[in-house]
Amino acid sequence: MKTIPHCLECGVPISWGVHLFSRRIYGHSLCIKDQCLIEESGADARVVDFYLALKSRGIPAKLKYFDGYQFSDIALPERVYINVKQPCFGGPPPIITDLSRNPDTDEKHFLKILISYSILENSNTFTLAVKEIAKVCTKAMKKPVLMGVKFSFSSAQWQ
Repeated sequence: MKTIPHCLECGVPISWGVHLFSRRIYGHSLCIKDQCLIEESGADARVVDFYLALKSRGIPAKLKYFDGYQFSDIALPERVYINVKQPCFGGPPPIITDLSRNPDTDEKHFLKILISYSILENSNTFTLAVKEIAKVCTKAMKKPVLMGVKFSFSSAQWQ
């Protein structure tokens, strides 16, 4: 007896044809609606892969999230905001920064993670980044709000 596949994003049962197509394209089971939403988001393929890897670890992340001030590539609203950036030329790549969501106010500080594309391009550093950021997100989900937390990811640490 075959088990019925379910969408990673929303949990609805999906057909085997949709499951096989989605696994081939995204590496995960997604319903047609969620495949369309991911495509329409305009997110880079590496960001989508990272997002789906976090989702597969049970992290309730949002793709291309707008918090009222700015867009984040991936977010746990009110807790963790993740952006993926190209390395800067002429200097070290921006890896991770901690920024307040509203610099004029001290009451709202969230964890802001900035990841270099180079981390997501290498399968070893990609896997390690998913593992470590999933840990951070899991801890963040247990706390009401992270206050002034700094976090650093450097691809040099993993080479």
